[in-house]
Amino acid sequence: MRINLPELIEENVITQQVADHISDFYSRKKESGVNKLFVIFGVLGALLVGLGILLIIAHNWDILSRNVKSVLAFVPMLGAQILCGWLLVRRSDSMAWKEGASTFLFLSVGASISLVSQIYHISGDLSTYLLVWMSLSLPVIYLMNSSFTSLLYLIGITWYSCEAGYWSHRIDQPYLYWILLILAIPHYLMLIKRNSGSNYVRFHNLLIVISLVISLGTVARANSELIYIAYLSLFAIFLLIEGIPLFQKNKDHNLIFEIAGFSGSMIILFILSFSRFWNHLSTMHHAVDQLLVSREMIPVILTTLIASVLLYRNIRTQTLSRIKPIAFLYLIYILIYVFLGSMPSLAIIFINMLILFLGVSTIIIGLRLNHIGVLNLGLLIITILVICRFFDTELSFMLRGFLFIGVGIGFFLMNYRMLKSRKNEN
Repeated sequence: MRINLPELIEENVITQQVADHISDFYSRKKESGVNKLFVIFGVLGALLVGLGILLIIAHNWDILSRNVKSVLAFVPMLGAQILCGWLLVRRSDSMAWKEGASTFLFLSVGASISLVSQIYHISGDLSTYLLVWMSLSLPVIYLMNSSFTSLLYLIGITWYSCEAGYWSHRIDQPYLYWILLILAIPHYLMLIKRNSGSNYVRFHNLLIVISLVISLGTVARANSELIYIAYLSLFAIFLLIEGIPLFQKNKDHNLIFEIAGFSGSMIILFILSFSRFWNHLSTMHHAVDQLLVSREMIPVILTTLIASVLLYRNIRTQTLSRIKPIAFLYLIYILIYVFLGSMPSLAIIFINMLILFLGVSTIIIGLRLNHIGVLNLGLLIITILVICRFFDTELSFMLRGFLFIGVGIGFFLMNYRMLKSRKNEN
């Protein structure tokens, strides 16, 4: 049904001032939708133009002289720079044009570096190429205030981290990745402060989570068992980040951090519930001074310190009962690692009890909130625990069968109880 504002004013349902506010609201909403479409089409246009130019040059590349190739290698980048400069002077308020031109410049920089290397036979590996490309493209994010370029940049530095830390044997650990990531954080924070409800914030949250989770593993080498502490602390940071005032403006976007923190913590916990890790740990004899100076200790200390500060802040600003139990997991694991690391059987029992506690507590939270999704998440945790122990213990098949039957009945009864209570409330 379409609302007729003049009719509502005439019938004294609303005042003229209210009608003006309603008209302004829908006008801004419509304009915002149009601007988003312009930005999308602008970025897509820049991508297509850039790819088209590269294809044309590539098709005629072999018949061109070295001098012509050298000129053509810089033409797209110079053209993109001129366009960006003109936009900053003449059309600084056009987000669609700025995003499109910034994307074109970002791609042109990468293409120019690649073409010059090919023309003059400059040797180098892929990680070095990505490092130079991302370093030269970083100023574009701030000069053009381009969030899409920032997203491409995050993808690029993550690719560099994987290439240098996992796939290449020439570099042990891409320390420069962390510097490149830190240099991009101010734009991300300004984006949240300026427009916390935008889709750009949601995509930045997702890419930052993926990038951190992937790149943290590049630190692990000789004392790789320490990296589990860093990962659990990182996931605790994701769970506690909503306590920072800047991230409280739009809590819906924090769901990405919450999902990553919870699922990541549970995955690590299930890995630690197997005997293989603890048996391997008990056979290792690292001196304390050796662990303290290991490369893995740096991310362990930093992530644990940040997680502890956030946890303390959350405890001060809200009641302890509102903080998710899984947010304390990194502290509990540190205690288990320090005091039970040399006793595999006891450590495994504590880890399995911890998983069972988290599953039961999640079920209780689901019942208290009357949330069927949270309830089934708790039941799923217990089910996965049963499956893990199915393959990891020497229980008889009869007992294993009864365990599965019991979990299945629990699923049915819990869901039936909640659905029945909802029906009675209605």
